[in-house]
Amino acid sequence: LAVIREKVIGQHRQLGKVNMRHHIHEDTKKLRPPPTRTPCQQELDQVLERISTMRLPDERGPLEHLYSLHIPNCDKQGLYNLKQCKMSLNGQRGECWCVNPHTGKLIQGAPTIRGD
Repeated sequence: LAVIREKVIGQHRQLGKVNMRHHIHEDTKKLRPPPTRTPCQQELDQVLERISTMRLPDERGPLEHLYSLHIPNCDKQGLYNLKQCKMSLNGQRGECWCVNPHTGKLIQGAPTIRGD
């Protein structure tokens, strides 16, 4: 949405159609601090950043390295989903475990099983 908005603003600037009120509104949006990220969202951001910087050893890509990463499963509010799982590998479902939705830490005594 932001990319489209910037394209439209750029087109309007070229045509001389941007009014100051809209321009000021865009500038104030840039001054707003970014929304606070939850621990799950921060962890997900870190993993995605790590994936984006992985070197591709060959045409297969970095898949073998992905299996060693834990990609957190966040809900719509940014909390950890109660069930976290490792990726499936070679047709085998990954191990799953239950976590505290606020911390992402394993719940003591909860079993670790494959699948549901």
